[in-house]
Amino acid sequence: MMTPIDKDAVLDAFAAEPVHDRNTLERYVSEYPELTEELIDLAAELRLSTEFAGAEEGVINDPKLETAWENFLAAGPKPAVTTAVVDPFAQFKGGAFATLAGKLDVPRSLLTAVRDRLVVPSSVPSGFVRRFAEATGTTVEAVRAYLTRDSQAPLGLAFKSDQKPSQQGRVTFRQLVESTEMGESQRLLLLRECEENELT
Repeated sequence: MMTPIDKDAVLDAFAAEPVHDRNTLERYVSEYPELTEELIDLAAELRLSTEFAGAEEGVINDPKLETAWENFLAAGPKPAVTTAVVDPFAQFKGGAFATLAGKLDVPRSLLTAVRDRLVVPSSVPSGFVRRFAEATGTTVEAVRAYLTRDSQAPLGLAFKSDQKPSQQGRVTFRQLVESTEMGESQRLLLLRECEENELT
């Protein structure tokens, strides 16, 4: 086995060769097969350094190239502004969820549909969104952003079908209110908010 000094000496000798062509590389590889990988890497580095030896360092001042590059960058997609979507339901699990439904004076089933984003976002009345934001300590914008996200199917479902899971159909907030069992006063308040939303 070669010592590190022998290895360095062989690589230095190869680097000192006047020509680093295929024949020179094959000669060294046949004499020192244990250094094949290092010799190939060194030959590639020497070849590149020879090719670029005459190139001047620094920026090439070519106005056409700069204009073309600017046009290329302008044509590309704009970077998306990524903002983390706040989950207003994150702190409302179990009993806290039931308390939130009571505070909003809506049935838990209706609130569950909102949580699972089964409602058409634009159909949710501004009045309800405002009350919900206040009750959860979030902003109206955060609630709207949450509602517009796609509902996600459980991960296990992706492996039980040959097709990509599709998003469950969404219903309007009005349809949800009309089909959910609740007190008459609750229903009237929510339907009035729906009407105000539809007029704007």
